[in-house]
Amino acid sequence: MLKQRVSEQRERARTALGPAVCTSVAMAAQGTPGSTVVICTDGMSNAGIGQAAYARSEADFKVIDEFYTKVGNYAKEHGVTINVIAIEGDECNLQSISNLCEMTGGQVERVNPADLTSTCNSFLAKPVIASNVVCKVKLHKGLAFRNENPEDMTENQTLLTRSFGNVNEDVLFNFEYTVKTVQELLAMEDIDLTTIKSFPFQA
Repeated sequence: MLKQRVSEQRERARTALGPAVCTSVAMAAQGTPGSTVVICTDGMSNAGIGQAAYARSEADFKVIDEFYTKVGNYAKEHGVTINVIAIEGDECNLQSISNLCEMTGGQVERVNPADLTSTCNSFLAKPVIASNVVCKVKLHKGLAFRNENPEDMTENQTLLTRSFGNVNEDVLFNFEYTVKTVQELLAMEDIDLTTIKSFPFQA
């Protein structure tokens, strides 16, 4: 019955991406943590909530971003990974939905239609091994993070917190750090440069 209903569907030049994402995430959230949603689209969202085709002002795009952020947070809280597949050669604005992947530990891929099946299979091949994953990195005060979002850092920018959502065995976490300048180190009264031999950090 379900296959018959799906085969009866006809495209009408409309892409209601927002409602589709909401529905699929809500359904996946009813299962166990580690569920996966794969969004496959060949066009820009131009119908329903979250549509971007007719957005013009900064306020319009802010509303769209807030909508997808709420969807991403809901998915992350329920252990749902969101992946996006965009078909090459078609106009597909990924800016508004790519954050869903970043928030939930998913991926974004642009593919040739001939590779669609293999790409979908690759998304589903490796199981989720943990949900709602958060990693914190604590630096010695003599070190400093580089190229990190200040909003992700606390404790005088010595503690970096990253949220990953779901993770599988291929998830990597990279960060950059450097030793503070000699002038900065000399200004720290509790650091004796004549005795210190290392600057440790902990994850």
